[in-house]
Amino acid sequence: MASTNPFWSFATPLTDHMPHALSNRLSDTFSHTEHIRVHSSEDVAGCYQTTPESAWSQVSYEEASFTYDTTKGKNLSTPIHTSSNRSGSWPLTEKYYSLSPTNHDLSCRKWTLWKTILLPTAVIILPMACLVAGLLALIFGYRVKSEESLFDQVSNSRALNNHAVVLVNYSATRIAFVASWASTLAPLLAGFIMNLTSFQYALLMYHSSTGGQQQDLPTPYQYSILVGLCLASIGRLHRYFSYSRGDGIVVPPVLRRAARTLALTLLLACVVFGADTALHYTTSTVSFDAVSVSSETHAYGYGLSPDCLSFNRTANYGMPCTRSGVIAQADENRYVALQNEIYYLQHGISNLSEIRLADTPSYSPPNITSSGAAKVALLIPHTTSLSPFRDFEADTTGIITTCEPISSLCSWVSGGPSLLWSSFNCSKNFWGTLGKAPNVSDNGMLGDDSTIPPLGFKPSAALQYSFFEDKHLTIPYDSAGNLGPFMPDSQLINSVYLGVAGRFQYTAQRAGVNMSSDPGVHQGPSPFIDFTLRCQYTSYLVNYNWVNSTSEVNRLTPSPNGTISEMFHGYNIVGASDSFDNNLQDLILEAALEPNPQALADSFANSYSSRVMSVIGPFLSSRANLLEQTRTPLLVASVSKIPLAILIAGCCSYIIFGIISAVIAYRALRKIDVRDLAFRFSLPALGLQAFRDYNVEKESLAKGGKGGHRVFEENKIKGETMRVAVEGNPVNGFVLKSLV
Repeated sequence: MASTNPFWSFATPLTDHMPHALSNRLSDTFSHTEHIRVHSSEDVAGCYQTTPESAWSQVSYEEASFTYDTTKGKNLSTPIHTSSNRSGSWPLTEKYYSLSPTNHDLSCRKWTLWKTILLPTAVIILPMACLVAGLLALIFGYRVKSEESLFDQVSNSRALNNHAVVLVNYSATRIAFVASWASTLAPLLAGFIMNLTSFQYALLMYHSSTGGQQQDLPTPYQYSILVGLCLASIGRLHRYFSYSRGDGIVVPPVLRRAARTLALTLLLACVVFGADTALHYTTSTVSFDAVSVSSETHAYGYGLSPDCLSFNRTANYGMPCTRSGVIAQADENRYVALQNEIYYLQHGISNLSEIRLADTPSYSPPNITSSGAAKVALLIPHTTSLSPFRDFEADTTGIITTCEPISSLCSWVSGGPSLLWSSFNCSKNFWGTLGKAPNVSDNGMLGDDSTIPPLGFKPSAALQYSFFEDKHLTIPYDSAGNLGPFMPDSQLINSVYLGVAGRFQYTAQRAGVNMSSDPGVHQGPSPFIDFTLRCQYTSYLVNYNWVNSTSEVNRLTPSPNGTISEMFHGYNIVGASDSFDNNLQDLILEAALEPNPQALADSFANSYSSRVMSVIGPFLSSRANLLEQTRTPLLVASVSKIPLAILIAGCCSYIIFGIISAVIAYRALRKIDVRDLAFRFSLPALGLQAFRDYNVEKESLAKGGKGGHRVFEENKIKGETMRVAVEGNPVNGFVLKSLV
């Protein structure tokens, strides 16, 4: 190949210390070659310059020929040994150029080409590809899959709809560990990328050197920067940017391209590092309940039992199924078990079911008689039999009782021994005397007592109550026909009114509380505080959710008739002294601990709802759940999608970068085998070039098999005889020189 470059960058001066063998070889070579002498424009002593053996990787000395440039010099006679006659000045004043390389194939052989680029390409592509595949396999292989929760009460019911994160059922620490390999590998791959692209830089220098584009060649200092960039040195890249901004600096394309490639590689490494850092910071471990909607449901709801639904009150003397003589006659043990269950429910020791007070729905208006504090008493299965991870929606029976103080609406008269009695009169059928013991006969029934109204109940001197049909407590509720014929089912009422009169000692109040002066209560000369309440209990069909072991009422539908309410009302037998009423005094003492009469009424109302349900509950049967789901509690990793996407994109960019670099290297080597020149973009080659240890340099050139090309190989450097010495001092500076 002919060269028109008058500034051949690989020209090497022949010093007086050149070995004799090399001088003879050059002399023999030149004696068989045509030469032309080209004058330099510099006004310095002339000398001969030959192309070093390292630059003749494609052409042997024996086959090279030279020609004369008639425009730049005169004929030159056949050279002889000139090592003793040359001037020591540098740069050279006479230069020689090879114009007829040989007829050899200058491209790199396919097997050698693939072997050269395969390893760095694999190092770039395979780790990042495996990392991306592994990370995506973890994310999508362990991605949380869950059906949408049926209930909003589940804390993470909408977590899967959050498009900013992905939930992974895998350790967050391990996910972050796998992702961290990306930021570890990224800066290490810069050297391999620069190794592949260095073949293109070598080809550019070759074309610039042989094609007359001398201005595109780097200066010696720029060449040193180029070598540093090919070694992926960040310090050299920083020096390039500061150097290129200098005044009058012309940066050759090969240096600019190398700097651009390394800068892009390092920028990509910074992006990967930033994404990895953000992924570490935003990834966290959160609790999540995986939901599985059940196709088969359990029966946790409650409704009237078949016995009560088909029960005939007429055949039972007007009494409800809770006092069923039919059941008692047919199966006494069953009847006794049902009565026992009333006691168990009343005291919260049942193994079958339990009563729970729940808040009324938020959409329902507050009850004016209870300041909105009324709760609904639900019958639910015993919570020990319920899985904490099973949620359901069911219908059950509920009771709501509301009360309000009416002491100010009643007339009060103190009397009896030491004025300990308090007589009250609230309506024509709700009056009596508190403090006077009930008249109980020898057979346990209440005898005639003028201080108790008809259908009144007085279990103790401190408590008296009656049931009514109306709010004004004037019409006694006589469903069993004590004062006349019993009511048919169609006339039973659902909302039953209740008048309650009670008393407690002033010391039963909470410490620091004194309700005696409140108009909602009455206190005479006795140490007792008396009160009267107007209450109302109503049965409901309750739709509720059971989620996270917590009940929440969805809807309240009043019962269509008075059957359920009558199950409690009819259970109370007029005139009987029953131990069932013993806990009523405890309810009063519990209510007395409240701070004011209205709070006292609310407390008594809620307790009374449980009392009503304790009688009804044993006579209800199970109903199938309307909805049901099972939750599986998990600790999952919450991975932010944006950092994850940037990290994966950065890794994929490295894969693309590696492929592009491999294609660039392949094309460069397919044109001309510039491996020798590309391998000289290294510190060892630069050192040998600077100190001209010819023997070692020749040993470092490896030649392939038949038809192969000479390539610089650092691992063949051995048997060095030169030493690098130092001359000078701190005042005048130091100089490096070669010693043999």
